[in-house]
Parts: sequence; C-alpha cells; structure tokens
Amino acid sequence: MIALIYWFREPIMQTGARWFGGSKALPPVADTAVGAPTPSATATGQGKLRSLGAAGGPDSVILTPNEMASLIGAGIDWNVRKMYDSMRVELQEGKLVVHARLDTRSLPPGTLGPFSGMVGPREPLRMGGTVSIERPGTARFKIQDISLRGIDFPGPLVNSIAKQMAGASSNGAIPIKVDPAVSDVAVHPTGVVLYRNRRGGVAR
Repeated sequence: MIALIYWFREPIMQTGARWFGGSKALPPVADTAVGAPTPSATATGQGKLRSLGAAGGPDSVILTPNEMASLIGAGIDWNVRKMYDSMRVELQEGKLVVHARLDTRSLPPGTLGPFSGMVGPREPLRMGGTVSIERPGTARFKIQDISLRGIDFPGPLVNSIAKQMAGASSNGAIPIKVDPAVSDVAVHPTGVVLYRNRRGGVAR
C-alpha cells in the first residue's frame, strides 16, 4: 500500500494542496440530484419496493434521491456504515456518488500511509461508481473513484482504499442489501429506476 502511494507520489502531491484549506462542505440536499436518508424517505421507499414485489405490481418503480440515500444507508453493513455520518447520495447519469464524513480513527493502521498525520478525526469522503444487481437481494456498488478531503486517489489505489474505507471486495465493490424483487437498476439524475425484470440490454 505504501509502495503504491510512493509510486504515484507525483500525481498525488500535485493535488495535495487540497488537503489544506479546501472546502469540507458536503453537497446541499437542496440540489435536486442529491438526497439524504430520512425517516419519511425510508418509509416511502420501502412502500415502493413492496409494490414492486407484489403480485400484479408495476414493472418498475422510481426512487427519489432521498429514498435512494435511505436504501444505501440501510443496505450497507453496519460495521461499515458506522464509520460515516452526514451521508449524501448524488445521482448522475449511470453513476452514483456517495458523500459522507469519514471517521478516520476507525481506519486500519496504515490505510492512508504517509498522509495519516494530515487528516483530522472526521474528513469529507467522496466515492463514485456504478450500481448493479448481483443476485436477488444483493446489489453491488462498484467504486471507480475516491477522494478524501478533496484529494483524488490514483486509479490503481482505488480498490485497495475502497476495501479499507468502505469494506469493499478486492475488486472495489460494496455489497448492498436490496429487496429480492429488484432484478435491475438504472441511475439517472432525476431518480433511480428499479426493475422487476432485467432489461436485457434494452434501454428503458
């Protein structure tokens, strides 16, 4: 891990200034593409999922950003989820971005290598990637990019960092519990479409 950071020290240090004095603000929920977990969003989202799984139910349902944030927050393993607070979910076309404040004290020793002494107890974390249904009841959030306190980690480091910071598998994917009725998913800035049946590669 430290060797990799040393190898990519130049691109990391080129953006290292962002570690100091950069904005630590999370994206505002007022942004229509950004949502946060709320009790009401949890309730309405669960209602939509129940309708999807019911006999004679719809072929698909659309979750709002708040409902998707609630689904992500509830679906991540608690041992990982407890490391974050102030979680936000940003919807982009074909991509999901999770913003949160990370409790850096909960990271395994050596995760941040030489940067360990540069971070505070809680720092803004951004993880972007794609979402897919792996099997009934389990979705995979495949992390493609990570930044902590505004610094972007080089691609070759993403999987390793994702494993340490988010409990991801060796390929950088975080398992998320979902309703078994969900067979496919499509992310758009206006909402996340959950499908009863796989789309078979046909856009809907």
